[in-house]
Amino acid sequence: MDIFLDEKYPFEINKLKYLFNINSKKSTASQVNKYIGMANIESNTGLYLPSENEKGKGDCSIFSKGYVLFGKLRPYLNKVYLTEFDGGCTTEFIVMDTIDESVISNKFLSIFLLLNCVVNQTKYMMTGNTLPRLQTFDIENLIIPVPKMTIQKNIVDIIDKAYKLKKEKEEEAKILLDGTDDYLLDKLGIKLPEELENNIENRTFKVGFDDIFNDRLDCLKYSPIYKEKIEAINNSLYKDTIKNLKQLIVHSNAGDWGDDEQKIIDFSEYEKCLVLRATEFDNVYNLKIDGERKAYRFIKRKKLKKLDVKENDILIEKSGGSPDQPVGRVALLTKEIIEKNTIAYSNFVHKIRLQEGINLEYIFNYLRTMYNKKITENMQSQTNGIRNLIMNEFLNLQIVLPDIVIQNEIANEIKLRRDKAKNLQNEAKKLINNAKKEVEKIILGESYGA
Repeated sequence: MDIFLDEKYPFEINKLKYLFNINSKKSTASQVNKYIGMANIESNTGLYLPSENEKGKGDCSIFSKGYVLFGKLRPYLNKVYLTEFDGGCTTEFIVMDTIDESVISNKFLSIFLLLNCVVNQTKYMMTGNTLPRLQTFDIENLIIPVPKMTIQKNIVDIIDKAYKLKKEKEEEAKILLDGTDDYLLDKLGIKLPEELENNIENRTFKVGFDDIFNDRLDCLKYSPIYKEKIEAINNSLYKDTIKNLKQLIVHSNAGDWGDDEQKIIDFSEYEKCLVLRATEFDNVYNLKIDGERKAYRFIKRKKLKKLDVKENDILIEKSGGSPDQPVGRVALLTKEIIEKNTIAYSNFVHKIRLQEGINLEYIFNYLRTMYNKKITENMQSQTNGIRNLIMNEFLNLQIVLPDIVIQNEIANEIKLRRDKAKNLQNEAKKLINNAKKEVEKIILGESYGA
């Protein structure tokens, strides 16, 4: 929806540059207390997503609490933020502050810039193919409606109410999701020890030479808390059913990143595939395949046959990670994913297929719980900033295998919880979308609430 104004339009209008100052103050990212990158702002909602590792490099723009940040890089991502603290941000944000708050508020601007009518304007202003962005000149000349302050306040109230309800639904969803690991462990009778405070006393322990002879020399494997967790698994209600993961595997294969289209001469040997990477692994549900970030590569047909991707195969993240995200995440290849594309997986991912007679969703949830409870974190090494899963140790992970009836019960209950949580999150998004539509009607003059 674009903005079309006629003589009946109820509000004054002006160009952004006459209503807001664009802050050009710069510093370096290392000098600011809090830094905001593009990834720190959620698309379409304007919510701040904190990250301990978002430090930034080089120049940054300075902002004060209450300023408006408007993303000029890939404007269709719709990244707008009303700042809640003083700090610095990537220069891909335009930093703005109202000239006269008695005329128009920063909060109103932050709401207006998130509306579809603005996104539909800016998509025609982008320049550049690889990294499309807006020019400051175009942003300065955006047409801004200026309703009376009473109407601006009404608009702010509509949005604030929607965000409050959204937060309530998301908190309810979070409780459901956070409880799935404890539910699984309780059903299996596994009582893991409490995590210890990360201090020098708890990180100091002794290990005998015989324990490390011809084995790993890093401390992760030998920590007392890790040994207690393994002992807790071995003492579960179903301790007599425990098998190592590798005992259940009937097929195992490393991944392949494939070739770039531009480097291929003879396409007859290749097939175009959607290559799944660790970045697609979702910590909450399963695989999160973003339409704009999909990686399509060309895989040789002989290699694709060896990859042998089938429904219910399990993918394992074996390399990558980050300081606050260990490797070892898992994903389940569902029928829906397999049917939509020819699937391959990258060389940072390993695939396994398990024997019949096991509930694969139960195994998927079990492995995810082992990851969330930091058991698989002790099965990795780190070199040159990249974390690597020690596959031999991961494949020796103890798997508690109760009767198939209990496996089904656990898998079904976790699915119900996740489905309910996803519905709550979808309802939360709908609340914001509906509120934005209501506000848009007011601003476009379709609802003359003046």
